Parts: sequence; structure tokens; C-alpha cells
Amino acid sequence: MHLWKVINVMSASIDLKRLGHLVLLSEELHFSRAAKRAHLSQTAFSRSIQSLESDLQLRLFDRGTRSVQLTAAGRQLLTQARDLLRRADNLNASAQYLANAEGGELNLGVGLMAAHSFMQTVLPRLRRECPGLRLNVEVDHWQNLLRHLEQERIEFLVGGTGERHADLRLQDPRLQVTALPSRQTAIYCRRGHPLLLADSPVQPQRLLAYPWSAALLDDTAVQQLFALLGLPTETRPPALMSCNNLHLLRETVLHSDCLLYTWEGWLDEEVQSGRLLDLTRRLAPELPARSYQLRSHLIQLTNRTLSPPAQRALAMILEAGGQPDDAIV
Repeated sequence: MHLWKVINVMSASIDLKRLGHLVLLSEELHFSRAAKRAHLSQTAFSRSIQSLESDLQLRLFDRGTRSVQLTAAGRQLLTQARDLLRRADNLNASAQYLANAEGGELNLGVGLMAAHSFMQTVLPRLRRECPGLRLNVEVDHWQNLLRHLEQERIEFLVGGTGERHADLRLQDPRLQVTALPSRQTAIYCRRGHPLLLADSPVQPQRLLAYPWSAALLDDTAVQQLFALLGLPTETRPPALMSCNNLHLLRETVLHSDCLLYTWEGWLDEEVQSGRLLDLTRRLAPELPARSYQLRSHLIQLTNRTLSPPAQRALAMILEAGGQPDDAIV
């Protein structure tokens, strides 16, 4: 028999409502009382039990003039019937839980900049409001997260996309992209750095004498930065260090002459204590206010319906991250 025919026969026989009637009659062992609990007439209830027995081709109850008893087959099926009804109740409860974004599972990707800014308020709020939700958060560079989105390993990602070549990737018609407010960047160095020994403004050319570090410092980002500083775009610092671990970046700049190019905010404690200094405020000529910023986007797949928990998380991100710019689709 074809698989779908088998399934149709089984679905016709195993009716949850009639299984419920089986359980009720096994508890009451009286048609009138069981029918009353099922909110049916005794005739309709009796017909339901008879049709179940007919479809299953099994006698489930022995009827006497004054008593009703489960047959041996009825006792064997009763346990499985109760288990099936319990599973159906659990399925319904899970569906309601998921629909209300209170449970289920959410897989999302978060870039380093987002992870160390507004996501620090979003995730605790999501945890509080959805205590039954299983939350899987992957923190990585947006390009790696984008691959996982395309593989549908995550439902959406939120991350910084500051590189110029990102524009081409974000124009992919398979992606729905919403721009979030950008973050201002800065160049940090340690207290006592050789660039600070002379009590005078720092010439951009002097920055080329020291190694540079960043969460991602590819050729495009270097060219953009050097163009902003008025330096020849074909020049390179003596060494570059890209690292997606912010702790290592902070320790490197604190204990070496390496310069750190990153977004403002996450090093505020070190800056306020004087352990790190923002070189962009000491450059001559000074950079224009808000001269170079890292962009941030919400990215999801076009024509893919997000789960209720993902929709709820996106609403929180838009609220915490600020009003978005127009969507790029």
C-alpha cells in the first residue's frame, strides 16, 4: 500500500477525539456518565466508541446489562491512547508557547560591535520576557555570520558592516537588510606611547611607524582610514593584526606600542582611567566631527518567515539600537 494511503487509513482510525472517549469510558465504565463528561448524548457517545472499534477492528469494551469492562485489547491500547493524547496536548501547548514568543528556540548571529553595545541590553530583556526560550547566540564577524544565514543556521544577524565592499554583498536580492545607526570610530594607544611623548599634536604620517590592530583590518578598511587621515592609500603600516577577540585587542594595545582602530564606547573605562588615549583628538589637522563611522545592519533572508521569538527579538533590537534608516532591499 502507498505510504500516503497508509497514513490516511491510520488518521481515519486514530482520531484524538474518539481516543479521548476511549479514556473517558475506561475511567467511568458507564456510558451515561462518560457521555456527560464528553458533553454528548449517550447515543452519540456510544456511536463514537462503536466507530472506533470498527475502524480498529478490535473490541475494546465488553458490554453487560449493568456493567462495562475493558477487554484485554482495550487495556493494552489504553496506555498508548493516553500517551498520544498527552503528546497532543504538549504539542498544542508548545505551539501556543511559540506563537506567543515565550518558548521554542532562537538562533541568531551578533557582530562584535553589536555584542558590546546595544545587544547587552537586548539579550537580558529577551531572557526576562521569554524565560522558556532556548537562545543560541553566535558572535562573529558579519561575513562569517552571513554564510551561516545563507545556510539557515541562524534566522538573522545584526552586525557592523563598515567595509566598502560590503555594499555589493548587501545588495543581494536574497537578503533583506535594515540599516541601524552607525557608530563613531577612534584610534587608541596606551598611556606613555611614543606618539605622546612630545607635547604637541600628532601628525598622521607618524602613525605609519607603528603596528595597527582592529577587529577586522582588511585592505579596504585600511585604504578608507588612510584616505581619511590624508595619507597615501598605497602605504601600509609595518604590521597589521586582525582579531575577533576584544579582550586580546585591549590587552595588546595596553601592553605594546600597537595602535587600535575600533568603535567608540567599549573602551570607555580604560579611557576614563587614563590607561588608553584617543589619538583622533590629538591629530593635526583635526578630523571632521563624526568623520568615519562603522555601519551596522539587521540582515535576514528575503521571503523567509521569522519565528515569533525572532520577530520579538528584532523589535527589541530596533528599539534598543535606535531608529533604523531605510531598508536596503
